[in-house]
Amino acid sequence: MSAATTSALPPSSSTPAGSSTPSTSTSNTLIAASHSSQANGDAESSKTAQLNGHGNAVGYAEGTGNVHGNGNGQIDHNVIHALDSTKWAFEVGYLRQEWTDVHFTFFNSGLKAHRLIIARSPYLARLMLNVAPGSVIHLSFQDENIAEESIHIALQHLYNPSQHLINVHNARSVLSTSYLFGGVPELTHHAYTVIRSSFDPDNISEYVQWLSIDPALYGAEFRNGGASAGLTDIWSDTSSSGGGRYGDWTARLKQDVLEYLLHALPSQIMSDKSSLIADPRLLSVYSKLPYELFKSLIENPKLPIQSMQDRFAFAKKVIAQRKKALSAATSGGATNGSPAMEESVVLAFKGGDGMEVHVTRKPKKSRALWKVEA
Repeated sequence: MSAATTSALPPSSSTPAGSSTPSTSTSNTLIAASHSSQANGDAESSKTAQLNGHGNAVGYAEGTGNVHGNGNGQIDHNVIHALDSTKWAFEVGYLRQEWTDVHFTFFNSGLKAHRLIIARSPYLARLMLNVAPGSVIHLSFQDENIAEESIHIALQHLYNPSQHLINVHNARSVLSTSYLFGGVPELTHHAYTVIRSSFDPDNISEYVQWLSIDPALYGAEFRNGGASAGLTDIWSDTSSSGGGRYGDWTARLKQDVLEYLLHALPSQIMSDKSSLIADPRLLSVYSKLPYELFKSLIENPKLPIQSMQDRFAFAKKVIAQRKKALSAATSGGATNGSPAMEESVVLAFKGGDGMEVHVTRKPKKSRALWKVEA
């Protein structure tokens, strides 16, 4: 569970040692990217379209006084007022940190902020609930994916849209942070889309491992303070209802991973005129998957290896590779104390309906050692 400690912050107090404000190198990057996005009009156009709510984009060129109509030749003053207020809050409140009444510190950074704006996040609102205005609140996290950069992005988004700051390198961290903070589903969704579009043979195993971690190991933090269900293996249930430490976002990503492993990756390999059962990419990826996920894929009728004999031969290759990797890990001392399992594949007959492939596993038999007394 995240910890929050508070202390009184004098009005003239400077940033505590070990902390920094958005003028740090991390935040300079965020601010520069934000100004760049506003300069080309993307951020303002997106924000305006959202505020209008009628499907009519109202353009507002900052500094020029040029205002475009709402499609009916009329100026939407409510939209202009909302844009001006947002711009002022971002520049004065976030960039210059004036009129602040709460100070967050995290990792080696920090931010002087405004309770009214920050309270949009249910998680942060709970932390501020029982502390006096002007207090310092230190944020610490059990989720190893949350990083200093992602916290700055999530906090900035409470003032001004910051989806443009998400990239393939920080998307997982931003999704973790924004899900915990809550109140910013559009930021979480954009991080999700960046993750989904970045799948490739080199990183898919890492994403699978990330999604497989049981939230029960971390307590209640992963559901915005709510209780987490105890999970053993999210891949044993291949439906879209399977949970995870990021709730519905885990379920969505789980389905995206299944789609990639079952369709997108095989299609990519076949488009390269390569055989699925001989291509090293599919063999390497499948050999690194959790057992339940590997089993569900091999037994899935939608796997584009139609011949059961070919599917059986491919499964045997994967199992041999998995056994080799397990032996290397065991000899290196990488064990978790659980009994060693032995995997196998069976080609079974279905009566008059042909054949099917089944993957099974059972505890590995150990040789009995007998002590002989002289």
